[in-house]
Amino acid sequence: MIEDINLNMVDNGLDFVLKSLDTIDKSDEDLKYSLLNLHAGIQLILKEILFQKDWSLIFQKVEDADINKLRTGDFSSVNYKTLIKRLKHECDLELDKKLSDKLKWLKKERNIAEHYQFVVSSDVLKSNIVQLLTYLIPFLKTVMVEMGYISSDDDRFIQIKEYLHTFDAYVDERLKLIEDEVDAIHVPMKCPVCFQETVDFIDETDTFCHFCDEQIEGFADEYFYYFVDRYSYIKDGGDDPVMECPSCEYETFIFLDGNQYVCLSCGVKPTQEELTTCPGPVCAEKIVYRLQSSEGEYEPSFCEMCLDYFRDA
Repeated sequence: MIEDINLNMVDNGLDFVLKSLDTIDKSDEDLKYSLLNLHAGIQLILKEILFQKDWSLIFQKVEDADINKLRTGDFSSVNYKTLIKRLKHECDLELDKKLSDKLKWLKKERNIAEHYQFVVSSDVLKSNIVQLLTYLIPFLKTVMVEMGYISSDDDRFIQIKEYLHTFDAYVDERLKLIEDEVDAIHVPMKCPVCFQETVDFIDETDTFCHFCDEQIEGFADEYFYYFVDRYSYIKDGGDDPVMECPSCEYETFIFLDGNQYVCLSCGVKPTQEELTTCPGPVCAEKIVYRLQSSEGEYEPSFCEMCLDYFRDA
């Protein structure tokens, strides 16, 4: 890349995608501009990958690449077909088939909208745009963000994600797409970013949201902030809903609906039947795992503090 030239293709591309969201839920005529802006935005974002690899690759004819033409913008930029081909052969990047198919659809519909009378069912058009976005957002995260083309804290990127998290059509389509992954979660947790019950514990301590398609940093603190009102419980004379975990001993153990507990730090998910309170003299009924004898009878279950007391007595 030439250091003194900044084409701002990613910035402009994200601007166009944001602009497309302004009209995605409006009248049929406005929806046409959602299509046009989305196509323009994605094209620019993909061209940035070529530009970072070699500035000459964004010229339709590489042999015509000229630094002065690049500076002035007086050149023919790479078309869609050539763009996809160069991403594959020059950048070793092949788009996911579902995303690729939707981009082909987008290109075709964009050409119709730009050159012919635009006659299409708004419901069909909106449905296809939403499906495209469900494949586009993971691509932006796994390729554009992870490879450094887009900053994870880019205001435009954050606005795009926040808008889609509140857009019912997108939410429904995204949940449909990840249905199998969510069904496989033993106890799905609500995500403090997207507010969907799509969070699972990976390797016990790491939390991953399948809707956001990313690991949630500081999950315990964020979960408490959005979903656990400790003050109201205690103010009204109730018990603190946050307890010490019987496994990791962090004070991040909570009771969910039904008979399910979960630790937001270590990820253990015991049921109420698996737990009891310590009857010892030291801990004030600390929660512990219920012990069973080889005959299946329940035995007194003590915490380590009380066991130490008995040992030292």
